[in-house]
Amino acid sequence: MKKVLIICTSNKTRSPLAMEIANMTARNLNAPYVFESAGLAAVGTAIDENVRTVLKEKGIETSHIPKHISEYDINDFDSVHVMTQRQKITLCSYFKNKIVEEKIVVLEIEDPYYKGI
Repeated sequence: MKKVLIICTSNKTRSPLAMEIANMTARNLNAPYVFESAGLAAVGTAIDENVRTVLKEKGIETSHIPKHISEYDINDFDSVHVMTQRQKITLCSYFKNKIVEEKIVVLEIEDPYYKGI
């Protein structure tokens, strides 16, 4: 089973949405992947309501609670996906004593937080 960690800034919008859709897709295709998500600056106890609405429209219920990257061992993942190049730089700095750079994929997805559904 391949493990993928998807990271955004707050773990309230982009990464939980991507995680839930990717896990649903992997299950539907019987693909050997599991996705988790985290934030570089995660705070709070709930994901964005717009994300919850979009997931509901896709038939996905979630109980996701934002998590900070410090809650994970980066070595447990085969791949780490970040939303921006800046997040890649931050992540490499955060894990400076661990080999992570070759695991990182930059998705280039801008933050939709203030843009509505």
